[in-house]
Amino acid sequence: MGNEVVLPKEVALFKLWPIRKFVHLIIMIVTKASNLWGKLRIASLCPQAVNVACHWSVEIKYPEKIVFGQGVVIGKSVTLGAKGGIKLGNHVRISKGVTIETGGLDFSTKPPYQHVSKPIEIHDGAWIGSNAIILAGVIIGERAIIGAGAVVTKNVAPGSIIVGGPNRVITR
Repeated sequence: MGNEVVLPKEVALFKLWPIRKFVHLIIMIVTKASNLWGKLRIASLCPQAVNVACHWSVEIKYPEKIVFGQGVVIGKSVTLGAKGGIKLGNHVRISKGVTIETGGLDFSTKPPYQHVSKPIEIHDGAWIGSNAIILAGVIIGERAIIGAGAVVTKNVAPGSIIVGGPNRVITR
């Protein structure tokens, strides 16, 4: 009588052991299929990528201009805009929602603005946090950490931890 929670019939149905097991099986199959699709997609777009884990939702522009190190992991909804070239070192981790963009516009000219691009390098062991943005011409040093949501417009020294926008160096 007191604090009982009444569940809709559909929710109560999913609490039954056989149905829960069936749903878990479907989730496992979908997860395995999406992992396989990510591996097939990166292998076809970037045949030079060896031992790279890449979510199937990653947007890759100019895949021929990306150099992958060993053990790179790229999360979901990442954008790799490699017009100017992107070099990813060994064991680089790129979290979900990150944008790495080598292209931009030259605002010193009259409209329509000309497209320009500069390469980006992310060295061994660096980790890019969720929804960070790495812009053209940046070099991120070994084992540097870019915090979630940071916008990186300048080089990052090895071992640094960068957070916020504008960037603040926490440690070096």
